[in-house]
Amino acid sequence: MEDNNIGLGNTKSREIKVDENLRLTVSKGADASLCMIVDRVNEGFQGGKVNRSQMANWIFQRFSRSLSEAEIREIRADHFDEVAMLESILRRAKETGRVPEELKGILQKDLGFGDAPRKKSKKSLKDDIINGDIINDDI
Repeated sequence: MEDNNIGLGNTKSREIKVDENLRLTVSKGADASLCMIVDRVNEGFQGGKVNRSQMANWIFQRFSRSLSEAEIREIRADHFDEVAMLESILRRAKETGRVPEELKGILQKDLGFGDAPRKKSKKSLKDDIINGDIINDDI
C-alpha cells in the first residue's frame, strides 16, 4: 500500500492510506469461467487456496506479458464498432478538411451521383435518330 502525506495548512498533517484494489465488472459468462479456473487450480492443491480475485490478477498480469499482435487484432475485431469508426473519421475530416477518397465515393454513390455523367455512345445516338428522338432543324 502507498502512504500519502497531505499537509493541511502549516499546522497539521494527516496520513491517508490509498487502497490499491479496484473493482471490475465482468459478465456472468466470464465469472463462470473464472470460477471454473479457480476450482481447477484449488482441486488437490494442499499448499493454499486461490480465490477469484487472486486468479484474475494472475491471469491479467500473465496475459499482458504474452499478448501478441495477432491477439490484439482478434480483440479489436471482436469489439469493432462501426459508429465509433465513423465518428473517428468525421473528427479527422473536421480537423484536416479532407474525407478519405473511399468514403467520399461511397457517400456520393449512396446519394446517386457517385458516377460521373456518362457520354452517350454513338450507338445510342444512332438509335435516337432512328426512333425520331432527334430534331433536325435544317432548312
